[in-house]
Amino acid sequence: MKVKRLKHSKRVLSFYEKNFSFRKPYNVLVDGTFCQAALKGKVDILLQVGKYLGGEINVATTHCVLRECFQLGPTLSGAHKILKKFKRHKCGHENAALDAASCMSAMVGGGNVEHYIIATQDTELRKQLRAITGIPLLYLSACTLFLESPSYESRDIARRVSSNRTYSLTTRRKL
Repeated sequence: MKVKRLKHSKRVLSFYEKNFSFRKPYNVLVDGTFCQAALKGKVDILLQVGKYLGGEINVATTHCVLRECFQLGPTLSGAHKILKKFKRHKCGHENAALDAASCMSAMVGGGNVEHYIIATQDTELRKQLRAITGIPLLYLSACTLFLESPSYESRDIARRVSSNRTYSLTTRRKL
């Protein structure tokens, strides 16, 4: 089963590399729910996510995610300690705190310019991010990492772009 998952992750990452210009080291944006699940499943995020994605990674979080984990108290204290070890990307919400899901949605914006891979267990956030093109989603299930297949919107955009490339190449040859 492990070989199938690794082949799947390589295929998905190559899709994002070819169509959305993802490059190594991959930027992985982590939230508190993912860290809590990793803590429960005894998953070393840096080591295992790096192996699963097949290369170097930069794991980061935001100030809003840290603030939310801290405010939730002792239930997420372990996740908060893990999150503090990671680099913090500036989200622009330092003055007005947002919840973690809204902050992460704002970080990827309309087109995921920074090429983040979002690591979250929040199903509502994943559902919301699937509607935005070019966002790989990573989650844990029973102590096992999974990289979701590209969303329909991402595949549709890639299909349109590749058909435009093919069309432009054929028209150039005719001229």
